[in-house]
Amino acid sequence: MRTVLQDARFGLRMWKSSPGFTAAAILCLMLGIGATTAIFSVVNTVLLRPLPYDRPEQLVRVYSEFPTFPNGGLHRFWLSPPEYLDLKRDTHSWQSIDGWVTAGANLAGIAQPVRVTDAFVTGGLLQSLGVQPMLGRLITPDDDKPDAPLAADISYGVWQSVYGGKSEVVGQETLFNGRKLTIIGVMPKGFAFPPGELDPPQVWVPLQIDPAKPGGRGSHFLSIVGRLKPGVTPAQAQSELEALVQEQGTHRTMGVHVFSPQFHNIVSYPLQAEVVSGVRPALLMLLGAVGFVLLIACVNVANLLLARAEARRREIAIREALGASLWRLSRQFATEGVLLSLIGAIFGLALAFGGLRAIALTNAGALPRAAEIGIDWRVLLFTLGVSLLTGILFGLAPITSLLLGGIGDALKETGTSTTGSAGAQAFRRGLVAGELALALVLLVGCGLMIRAFWKLQHVNVGLDPQNVITMSVSLPSGSYPKPENRDAMFRRLEERITSLPGIESAALVSGMAPIRRPNMNDTGIEGFVRREGGPIENIDYYQAVSKDYFRTMKIRLKAGRFFDASDGPMSPCAVIINQTMALRFWPGQDPLGRHVSPGDTGPKDPKNWCTVVGVVDDVKNAGIDQPTGTELYFPYDQPAGSGQGTMYVVVRAKGDPQAIPAAVRQQVQQLDPSLPVANIRTMDDVIGAAQDRPRFLTLLLSMFSVVALAIATVGIYGVISYSVARRTKEFGLRLVLGASSGDVLGLVLKQGLWLVAAGVVAGVMASLALTRLMAKMLFAVAPTDPATFVSVPLLLAGVAMLACYVPARRATRVDPMRTLRYE
Repeated sequence: MRTVLQDARFGLRMWKSSPGFTAAAILCLMLGIGATTAIFSVVNTVLLRPLPYDRPEQLVRVYSEFPTFPNGGLHRFWLSPPEYLDLKRDTHSWQSIDGWVTAGANLAGIAQPVRVTDAFVTGGLLQSLGVQPMLGRLITPDDDKPDAPLAADISYGVWQSVYGGKSEVVGQETLFNGRKLTIIGVMPKGFAFPPGELDPPQVWVPLQIDPAKPGGRGSHFLSIVGRLKPGVTPAQAQSELEALVQEQGTHRTMGVHVFSPQFHNIVSYPLQAEVVSGVRPALLMLLGAVGFVLLIACVNVANLLLARAEARRREIAIREALGASLWRLSRQFATEGVLLSLIGAIFGLALAFGGLRAIALTNAGALPRAAEIGIDWRVLLFTLGVSLLTGILFGLAPITSLLLGGIGDALKETGTSTTGSAGAQAFRRGLVAGELALALVLLVGCGLMIRAFWKLQHVNVGLDPQNVITMSVSLPSGSYPKPENRDAMFRRLEERITSLPGIESAALVSGMAPIRRPNMNDTGIEGFVRREGGPIENIDYYQAVSKDYFRTMKIRLKAGRFFDASDGPMSPCAVIINQTMALRFWPGQDPLGRHVSPGDTGPKDPKNWCTVVGVVDDVKNAGIDQPTGTELYFPYDQPAGSGQGTMYVVVRAKGDPQAIPAAVRQQVQQLDPSLPVANIRTMDDVIGAAQDRPRFLTLLLSMFSVVALAIATVGIYGVISYSVARRTKEFGLRLVLGASSGDVLGLVLKQGLWLVAAGVVAGVMASLALTRLMAKMLFAVAPTDPATFVSVPLLLAGVAMLACYVPARRATRVDPMRTLRYE
């Protein structure tokens, strides 16, 4: 220990004597360790940290699947209440199995109603998580009976913001969607279920499924989670589900909606894996990218240390001659490296803390569990391990270099005549070439992401978002129990908002593009004949709209007409379809005048037919980067679209749309003071939110790439600059003997060119192998995109050669006479 302290004190004196070198090394390490720590903190929280429930490894998500649906099948779909009851009755692997469905609700607050996200849950769900409420009690199976009084557990946030954090809230009655509800408990701070949601539920209410009347088997809306019995593995539970599917499939008859291996399967996955499945590849890619940044920083620091070691060759050789062993010398260099790395880690932790706060506050990239991200003991242990490992690695690099050149030979060399041994010089150049190769891999990945994001920005979403603002209005079932009540209220609201000053047009719509939940409704198609491998009578999206919706959103008409005043409640049913639906069901034919029967799965009743009156351009609904689905538009007050509980108000303003929400809210309050106006956003923000994750990944990868390029540039500059400084006398003699400045410039640039060429070739080969792992994250761009693989190496080569040019120009300014006098 005494010797280690002695080595540490000696290292501190060495760093103190070279403040410029020390600052450069610490800066490189701060960037590398700080970025690595920040990304590992995200990975640790999102991917590695167990969910905050009791024995989370026993929790499993259950889905239904429809493998024969178009576009590769329908996977990870919801179950219907009768199917959920089948699982509870016919499976035995589960300690509990529960369901939920998320929605929005109007909750009466102290001063005014508020719009909250709620989850209707089966009676045992919250209990199965093993989380205790902060106040009151949890929902129980007794609360979940169809005739039980309505009760709810509320989140800590709602307790604070809506009810002022008062403990007497337990037992308080309030209005929930116009119905009486009793608050029975307050969940602890930070509790979230379902986990990983961007808009997590704030209120949990019993689902109250009636086993005698559970609804249709084809009505899929329930999310399912099960807790395995002790000793039961997920694989065993899946085998039991497959047996249930097989058993029901053997008794399947046409037209009866039951499980079957070919048409309607059940699958299950660990809950934790499902929560992070959407971001796992991206986070692992970022962790790999930031690992490259750390490696580049370490190589750069190693090169700095090698330069210092060249100047200390005689000192080291003398110490060896006086009896210092190779182990003793290695320990000295390793101690100096670890000391430098730990100082860089301290600054890096501060950098990581700031970066994590920015990620948590903005939740950029729509990361699940973003609020939980922080620096815990695992992160600190990771940072310490990285610091020790990197410190030892780059600390020992100088010894490796000196061994290649022969430490003993240093005694025969004069400090003023040597340019360093050939082995040591080759080692340094190899490190720089590797540094450039790593930087190129990062830059190529960044270039691919930028190209993909640029293409995503130019996708035609099917509508014009400029000057459009959106908001939602929900009618509580307690106050508006019948479809005609809701239709009448929305008609009055439509009349009022369309006459507001400062607007170009306004409309109502039931679902908000470009990301909305699919309907997947069975729909009768006139004249449809099922073909092997062809489409089935099912429509991805139903959309209830007011007549001015297409004009407000500037959705192009491809054929026929838009809805107008003639399409009223008493008029014949009219529908408008999107182009994808027209091509899927009537390829090469005119769909106008054809008929569809919404929700019709049995024999076609002509009284239910709706006439296709128009075809419009496709609008993205499943995400900007996803294929367009089939879509049916109905007038919201005709029977096919009637009875909507929630509608979005979309307004195209003549100028700045920010003043519109206040005017809409005033109209809503005049019609019904109990209704809140929620989800106020511009359409640009709505579309921008659909691009959050690729934008986040592109931004981070770009930042890492810029840092890597800067460090690599400094690295090659340092090598060439050091070489020029050691060869000053040689260049002077060359000039005396008749060489021109151009000859000296070319000599130095040639040395740099070989380094750059080696790094670029190695980097391109590594990129061709590694970028294939990014294929699923790239939109409309191949992982071997030629434009990227040509432009990025040229960029790196140009920057690197510029870094070589600066010391090369300095070499041409050597004074030959001063060199001769010195000799």
